[in-house]
Amino acid sequence: MKTIVVVDDDAEAAETLAQALAGPDRRVRSFSDPIRALAAITADGADLLIADLAMPWIDGQDVVASARLRCPSLAVILISGLGVGLEVALREGVPFFSKPVDLHRLRGRVEQSLAESVAHLDLP
Repeated sequence: MKTIVVVDDDAEAAETLAQALAGPDRRVRSFSDPIRALAAITADGADLLIADLAMPWIDGQDVVASARLRCPSLAVILISGLGVGLEVALREGVPFFSKPVDLHRLRGRVEQSLAESVAHLDLP
């Protein structure tokens, strides 16, 4: 079973994404508090982190950096309503989605990210 962590300071947005990504082969946890999201990743691990870039407590880049310290193989997708989001995603080498998020495209990218994470684990 794959675990996806969604973190967005807008609790409703985080929950909407979590519901849209839920499936029988994955557990999706949503958080509006990035500290709690990081605690969950530390305690339970995760396969994919979907993080908002613009949050008031901790910026999304810091969440990603902290999460990858805890879970180095973690796949990441960034989301944001800010124009600089694409620049950050390109610099980090991760997929980016502008808000409002196209859920159909996001689902496809989630499938691809999860498949890539499995392929990396199978390498010798």
